Amino acid sequence: MSSRSLDSCLVCDAKAVGINFAVPTCAPCKAFFRRNAVKLGSRDYVCQQDGDCLITYKSRRLCNCCRLAKCFRVGMQKSLIRSEAEREARKQLVEQNRKKRVQPPPRVKTLELIRPSNLLLLTHSQSKSLSLSDQTLLTNISGAYERTCIAATKVTSPAFPTSKHARLHTFLNEYTERQKALVRYFKLIPEFDRVSINDKIRLIRNHFCVTLTINEATLSSSISQQLIDSVSFLFDANISAHLVKCITLIHSYTSDRTLLKLLLIVKSLSSGINRYRNDTDMDRIYDNTLEIFAAQNIYVELLWKYLLSRFPSELHVVKFYNKLIQDLMFTQRVCFMTESHINNRPNEIQRMEPLIQSMWPTSIGLNNSDDTDIHIKKIS
Repeated sequence: MSSRSLDSCLVCDAKAVGINFAVPTCAPCKAFFRRNAVKLGSRDYVCQQDGDCLITYKSRRLCNCCRLAKCFRVGMQKSLIRSEAEREARKQLVEQNRKKRVQPPPRVKTLELIRPSNLLLLTHSQSKSLSLSDQTLLTNISGAYERTCIAATKVTSPAFPTSKHARLHTFLNEYTERQKALVRYFKLIPEFDRVSINDKIRLIRNHFCVTLTINEATLSSSISQQLIDSVSFLFDANISAHLVKCITLIHSYTSDRTLLKLLLIVKSLSSGINRYRNDTDMDRIYDNTLEIFAAQNIYVELLWKYLLSRFPSELHVVKFYNKLIQDLMFTQRVCFMTESHINNRPNEIQRMEPLIQSMWPTSIGLNNSDDTDIHIKKIS
């Protein structure tokens, strides 16, 4: 990818020189991440301020702790850093290819075939599975999430919830700003933004609980005790146990936040799931099911290509994908249980903030809740 087709470095906002460790960065941030990411665990990184230093091209050298944290936050992947052995293997391969270009192929047959190592095969798979347009799309997704969901945590709090809650409406009201940011993130996805406003509202409502769960895993590096305490207090033993298991399952994927950002989009474009009606014909629920399905297919295909680039073989991808689908189906089932529990508490719903309240349409019906729809439409 040429530097002209790139925007700024997602870490310090300097001019990006290329896609480095999955995101566009400048050369200094690329070198910084390569040197320091591998030292995690063997070296302590401590911020001298409050742990939220502003990282720009002018101040990036002042706090290694916050700079490294931002590298991971914008999606830079430690797993893409080559070891000494990998770099040496890469160097040898480049040298072999150079010699092949300048020398004619030998006519003598040999019984020994030089086979590339698995690491070299992985590198080939990465370049083959993710095209230039795929990499650009992933970069745009990371940039959109940085400008919306991550930016929202800087205004409010990086952790949710900030304290233990004893009432459902206060618990969910605290999520309001994060939900607004998530809606803005979805609207920055061209395929989502192109569907009708009514279908946008239905999709956001239908996947409120699931996208909340995935979004919090994407934003948080660990499960806060306040979240566990709140869930245990607000729900009965059966639902709270399932919720804790669900949250733990989704947090097991936090080592790959690009994957979680893709899952958010794929789930937001799922037209085959509806929590308010028992219709099996989705055309009676959405204005244009085919358009939503076509949009989702783009990101399902991108997710598959991304996984192919992350694993050494297609068999590994199939096994991982199978587990991922199982975990998402369990999460969906738990979310239905949770949302049904909340739906049966109208007094709590009436005390929610307008946007959160609009996730539970009135008894009039999904298509007639125009008063609450406006709270989703107003988000830009």
